[in-house]
Amino acid sequence: MPSGTPRRRLDREQVLSAAESIVDRDGAAGLTMTALANELGVKVSSLYNHVPNLEGMRGELQNRAMLELGTELRNTAMGKTGERGLRALAHTMRAFARAHPGRYGLAMSEPHDRDGFAEASTNAIAALGAIIASYGIDDASFDFQVSAFAALHGVVVLENTGFFGAILDADRIFELVLSLVVDLLSDAAPQEIRAV
Repeated sequence: MPSGTPRRRLDREQVLSAAESIVDRDGAAGLTMTALANELGVKVSSLYNHVPNLEGMRGELQNRAMLELGTELRNTAMGKTGERGLRALAHTMRAFARAHPGRYGLAMSEPHDRDGFAEASTNAIAALGAIIASYGIDDASFDFQVSAFAALHGVVVLENTGFFGAILDADRIFELVLSLVVDLLSDAAPQEIRAV
């Protein structure tokens, strides 16, 4: 760097935010220390003042993405129950995946930091759990949560990878799968809840 040029001062949040931008633009595989240094206009060595290494940074980004998604899901679920709540959660999840495809994909991959990921997942699990509980379903085994999530997540992933293309209507398919999930939970609800 020329002697008259001021050095760029970085903080941890700037580094992580730039890394998130790379992940959303280029996918998790596109995030390297060199790519991040280029994005920030700094030397690779200066990044290690803010993050321990690439794997550690990926773990933190994964946890941040899950925490952000979980917070959005929790806020969406507040005050909602049953089908209305489930539909709102599903659309929030899909909107997050569309806006942050790389970060969503990273959040849905094998955890880099299991303890941190478990903590970051708390709001997402609680939001979906509350909606399922509003159907009167005792889901101690998490079978219904995992089934509902897997069905909706599958459509989101296929959409993000371009599987539907111009031939299939992703909105229609998402709504069809969401209706199947609504029916699954409605059918599993105790008779006294269904009668209401």
